[in-house]
Amino acid sequence: MSITELDQPAQMSPTASHRRLGVIDVDFHPMPVPTDPQVADHLPQRWRDHIARYGLGSFGGGVSPAQREFTHRLDAVDVNGRVGVDPALAVEQVVDLYDMSAVVLTCPQTYIITSGGVNMPHQLATALYRAYNDALAHTWCGYDDRFRASITVARDIPGGEREIERCMTEHGDKFVQVLMSPSGADPIGRRRYWPIFEACEAYDIPLGFHVPGMGRQPTGAGRQSFYGEMHAAFSVLPLSMVPSLIFEGVFDRFPRLKIAALELGWDWVVPFSWRLDAVYDKHRADLPHLSRRPSEYLREHFWFSTQPLEEPERPDMTEGVFRLFEEAGFADRLMFSSDYPHWDFDSPYESVPEHFPEDRRRRILGENASALYRLPLKPGHGLPSPTDA
Repeated sequence: MSITELDQPAQMSPTASHRRLGVIDVDFHPMPVPTDPQVADHLPQRWRDHIARYGLGSFGGGVSPAQREFTHRLDAVDVNGRVGVDPALAVEQVVDLYDMSAVVLTCPQTYIITSGGVNMPHQLATALYRAYNDALAHTWCGYDDRFRASITVARDIPGGEREIERCMTEHGDKFVQVLMSPSGADPIGRRRYWPIFEACEAYDIPLGFHVPGMGRQPTGAGRQSFYGEMHAAFSVLPLSMVPSLIFEGVFDRFPRLKIAALELGWDWVVPFSWRLDAVYDKHRADLPHLSRRPSEYLREHFWFSTQPLEEPERPDMTEGVFRLFEEAGFADRLMFSSDYPHWDFDSPYESVPEHFPEDRRRRILGENASALYRLPLKPGHGLPSPTDA
């Protein structure tokens, strides 16, 4: 089936509307640059002048070239030549086209541009994080109430918990998640990050981690040479993040903390849980502060997103990949994500094909995200249900 065919929502009878498969997209990128008015208007004049005079600093050397400046879909460029800036175009191309109930906005561009805060005055980096958060709340969430945003915080600049408190106080339910880079100065389980975990738990919102792209420390060993090399290594990042969170005792200290691993892959989860348990069983005496086996923390505290979808060399193996994940206890942990407006965008028909069992499609397309983010699925909205055909 062609992409064009996949992308056309099928016609359905009015009596079938209640059977629609609700859709929530959990990884959708606004991408304004800091000089765009929707961001710049929230920056103090001092930092607008600084950017105009000195620029934004470099990434620190060695950035693998992408095929397009914003790694974008060709049709995602607006009439002014911008990408990920016009919420009306985004609604037309994705949100209305697939009749979505909600969209969770993620803006890793903040920590990519600031390189985690190491390539500019930390006051400017802090101001940029704040300006991007306000831009999402005002420009995007203000345009369409199906948009909900992530509070992006700097992982290695103190004060992230105060930015969470500010956003939740000033903008309330427009924010449904906190977002940080999966790479940083120290392993993520270290106590220097615990004030952020405490704030997430206090507001009962998930903590998301999204690939840092061309930002700082895209691997554990420096920068890559090729864009494809970087893209293929996205799923490497959680392999150090997950054991740090578990073995440092984060989930015993914060038992209601929920982690969303976005664009970080998911087919590694089950075999990695076996590895974690095997290590724990042999070194249990060194880890008396853990109350359960690592696989139990993984099942209880982590959620994952679909894009880029795992694609076995033999299509008949796809069912086995999904079944292993579900039978290991993660059926309610995988959520649909489009990654709009990037070139490898997945529609809901590509990530969750129509030949899948309907209960699996319902969970991945909307129900799992609805439960995590407490975003209701709109009755009568979403994709047609095959059982009503």
